[in-house]
Amino acid sequence: MATLFERLGQAKKFVDGVLGADKYQHYLEHHERNHPGAKPMTEREFWKDYTDWQEKNPEGRCC
Repeated sequence: MATLFERLGQAKKFVDGVLGADKYQHYLEHHERNHPGAKPMTEREFWKDYTDWQEKNPEGRCC
């Protein structure tokens, strides 16, 4: 049974990576490595900042 849960966890990680749902977690890891002691953005602030950046830099999108 443990292998089923392990595989489901791996599948979730894969899907999150494809959909970009793991971007905030990557941001937190980067922030901790490069800015120790500084307060990171909240998840809400991160996604607002990210979508604002996408609107200003549309080069990688189809629509």
